[in-house]
Amino acid sequence: MRKGIGSLLLLVLFSTPALAADSLIFGVTPQQSAGRLAESWVPLLQEVSRRLGSPVTFRTAPDTQQFERRTLAGEFDVVYGSPVLYLAAAKALGARAVARQRQDEQGVLVVRADSPVTQVDQLDGQVVAFPAASAFGGTLLTQAALRQQGIHVEARHLSSDDSVYRAVLDGVATGGGGVLRTLERQPADIRAGLRTLLTTNAFPAYPIFVLPRMGQARTAHLQAVLFSLDDDSEGRAVLRRAALQGVALADDSTYDSVRPWSADAVRAVLRGAAP
Repeated sequence: MRKGIGSLLLLVLFSTPALAADSLIFGVTPQQSAGRLAESWVPLLQEVSRRLGSPVTFRTAPDTQQFERRTLAGEFDVVYGSPVLYLAAAKALGARAVARQRQDEQGVLVVRADSPVTQVDQLDGQVVAFPAASAFGGTLLTQAALRQQGIHVEARHLSSDDSVYRAVLDGVATGGGGVLRTLERQPADIRAGLRTLLTTNAFPAYPIFVLPRMGQARTAHLQAVLFSLDDDSEGRAVLRRAALQGVALADDSTYDSVRPWSADAVRAVLRGAAP
């Protein structure tokens, strides 16, 4: 049954049927495998659709780079993505942040539970896996923490946080970068096989941002619906399923603290999306 559900969800992820004029396409960054992401987010977006009174269609991509290209090509009306992608979309498309997950983002560096590595400096010169180069928590925060301690690693970029954790468990990498939220969402056997070596400082969490074509009235309606999810048990249940503790207000100034040290990553995202 689970395999059948997963196959159905994958059809939802990547198909592009004709949609009603008032429908919204909601892109969700692939921090996890596509099937697991859909299982988490489709119920949330179904509830958003019910409250909004118009269809909301879930979309993602096989990996972060493709998701970034699709976002900057304007394929999504609404996006849940990294602060770096938001800053790139704001620059290229005039995108506007309207909300964010309530909990701040914290990066984590993990090793195998039985690894002889007990101190971060022991990763110096080792192979360490990270998600995409622009991944906010799993890559930028963790690599910044390593640089602050003068630690240089051989970085291997993979498709998602999930794939990083698996690479560490399989011995492909000595350590790996992810975010606390995705680590806590791993199955019990994966969590038991990993040990957290470092947790970064907190930074503003992933934004939900919209393209200008949404318009003010439609954007305000969407904001009101997102904020209403905290107000009742049904809304809180679908937020928990998507590993969101709640929805908070965000605007462009929310990410001012990110701008100074993410400029290179923003430029790289824009270059990667260029035709």
